[in-house]
Amino acid sequence: MSKIPEARDPKRNVWLQLGFPDAEEHYLKAKLVLRLDRVIKSLGLTQRAAAQRLGTTQPELSKILRGKFSEVSFERLMRFLTALGCQIEIKIAAVNANKAGEVIIKDARRRAA
Repeated sequence: MSKIPEARDPKRNVWLQLGFPDAEEHYLKAKLVLRLDRVIKSLGLTQRAAAQRLGTTQPELSKILRGKFSEVSFERLMRFLTALGCQIEIKIAAVNANKAGEVIIKDARRRAA
């Protein structure tokens, strides 16, 4: 039995359930936005302070964090995360030439001190 990628699994991707044409993209962006929210909170930043660091406005950041991110690009979300000290690593690997690949977003493992 093969494992269904998160973004393609209707049990985990509400956009698939709703029939959105770009359901996988919405799911992946949502994961980045959740990370962004977590990082802002972990740094103890207000939305205004975070927006200044990100080079955007507080109303725009609020809109994104409330789920209005369909017009926001992956690149912009990744720039926001790196501006807050996150490291983003993109790994491309050939797995199976007979089927489509997948995009996975996951947290890096933390090392014990």
